[in-house]
Amino acid sequence: FGSSHFSGRNNSMVDSEMRALESCGCDLPTLLGGHEQTSMDETRKITSRTDSDKPSMTTDSDKPSMKEADSFADFQVSFADAADGELVGRRCTESEKDIIRAYKRCWTRQQEQLQQKARGEELQKLLDHSREIMHTKQPRIGSLPANRYGEDAILPPFESGEHVPVLALLNPFSGALVGTDILAIARKSAYYQDRFFNIVDVVKDQRRGGLMDIFRIELCKAKDEAKKMGTRPRIISGGGDGTASFALFIIFAALRADAARADDGLGDKGNGFIWTDEEMAESFPALAQMPLGSANDFGHALGWGSKYPGHDESRCSLHWRKHAFSALKDWLGAVMSPASKLANFDVYGIVPAEGAQSCDFKLCELTGQRGMSPKVEIDGERHLVMKEANLPVPLFLCLYFSAGFGAYMTARFQINRRKMPLQNKLEYARQAAGILLESIPPQLNVGLEGLNIRCGHDAYFPPRSTDGRGGSKYREVGFLNINWQAGMVNGAERAPLCGRLFSTRQPAKFNDGMMDMYRLKLASIFRNPGLKYQTDKREEGLTLTYSGGKGKGTFFQWDGESRFAFSPTGDAFHIHIRRLLNIPVVLGPRYAPHVTGDPDNGKAVEFSFAGTTPSEQARFRQRIIKGVCGELNAELIASRADLMRAGLKVEHEAMP
Repeated sequence: FGSSHFSGRNNSMVDSEMRALESCGCDLPTLLGGHEQTSMDETRKITSRTDSDKPSMTTDSDKPSMKEADSFADFQVSFADAADGELVGRRCTESEKDIIRAYKRCWTRQQEQLQQKARGEELQKLLDHSREIMHTKQPRIGSLPANRYGEDAILPPFESGEHVPVLALLNPFSGALVGTDILAIARKSAYYQDRFFNIVDVVKDQRRGGLMDIFRIELCKAKDEAKKMGTRPRIISGGGDGTASFALFIIFAALRADAARADDGLGDKGNGFIWTDEEMAESFPALAQMPLGSANDFGHALGWGSKYPGHDESRCSLHWRKHAFSALKDWLGAVMSPASKLANFDVYGIVPAEGAQSCDFKLCELTGQRGMSPKVEIDGERHLVMKEANLPVPLFLCLYFSAGFGAYMTARFQINRRKMPLQNKLEYARQAAGILLESIPPQLNVGLEGLNIRCGHDAYFPPRSTDGRGGSKYREVGFLNINWQAGMVNGAERAPLCGRLFSTRQPAKFNDGMMDMYRLKLASIFRNPGLKYQTDKREEGLTLTYSGGKGKGTFFQWDGESRFAFSPTGDAFHIHIRRLLNIPVVLGPRYAPHVTGDPDNGKAVEFSFAGTTPSEQARFRQRIIKGVCGELNAELIASRADLMRAGLKVEHEAMP
């Protein structure tokens, strides 16, 4: 083959020739085998047809570029001589070469269509197989007791046009394993068997044709169904308090565009997602929290209860399974009812400093033996031992954030997690007592010494400090997004003692765009008094700075997950928290305005990215896309080398 180039002239004529050629059923050998030295004019006569008769088979994108490599420059045609049957060869004319090129383009397009069809059929087979597994697979949790809702329980039919389309992401391992029972019922119930998902299985199965693909398909179907009703779909997040941010992760992962799978419907709409900005605003699913964990602060705050559906009905009743199942049906009915109110909800996240590409701290996780204390004695001193952090990394902060005592207690609890909610609450109390009775480990400072916080442009912590000192007197600092924590604590605006006792104060609100900050000393429970924080509404935007030195850091917790933050070099590091999103949530029948405030913030309920400028919104959008792609894992999770460089005690080397 030659190496000359085709100029691109006469393309429209050649395309017309190819359309005429194919419509007549002629193939390439037939065209070239029966004539010699055909002129361009003669070729036009052979293939000429009126424009109205020519079928449309090509587009401008099918035509070769001005510098396309010409594979047919030295191409020859061979055919049998009519007289003696010998094979005779000759060079192609320019018109024949043009026809060959057009034929090649047509053949290539047909092959691409066949490959696309084959990929589509392959994808459908994978999806069918995944659905089959989804409908039959049960979580592996050893020997399970009988279903608390009844072995023969079937959910009532979903009434299209009357019920709002709903999906569910349930954690089967939360709390008392109620999610396992609900998923077992859903697997036997029409509609729900396709839309109630095991959230753990979905995040694990992100292959092509896996459960993430099925979740995406069902979410898009629900969007279209809800749009016909003039509303948005709803999604149930079932599990502990951390499941809400987990469910948001799954939704964004499902909606993320993937250029490599554009043929599968994952093309980018210009915003990094497969839905347009308008579709995101109008149809992002409204979240309802099913309380299946221990504290269930989120479900309590949104009015969906602090216990799983049917918990109260299953006590002291002869037919308790029947009553529990009736309560579950009522709970689901309220979620799907068009009468249930929606509200805006602020979602926060940890981001790098403005202009920076990554955060300047690393995360690890506390490890040790189960029991009263995780500390390990090394060289006559009791140390905390760290390991590489497990997932998740902090992407979404939905409920609250704090550094200090509560985060340290949560880190110790994570080592000693129990199966039953009551046992977990008792374990929290045991670890809190252990912290108060033990000496301070070398990895931590006294109180919150070395920790400073600014909100917006103002200093917040330590209070009344000109040099940043004074944090040693305090045990914890943070903010509430929802007005409920640990199943027993809420907040109200700071006031004098008389006001705290006799006046009504503004509670922490989840959609006013403000951060309800609090700070605690050991004696705060007696001064407040009781289990009510004094909160300070501050401008959105928190920056925590820690300068404790090498080998030290601080525990922080978000939505019930705890990690240890540090700098491998010992330099001061910063945790920047910003409002990332506004999402819609569904309010339950037990919503209490006197605790959480009026849910109407005066704005239309919608989904949107936060940020005061388009560039800031784009930055937050990109941060979320990086998070669901897994790129934040390498940025935030400390390696073993990072731990060693920081001088921290590391798992296996320090463990007895």
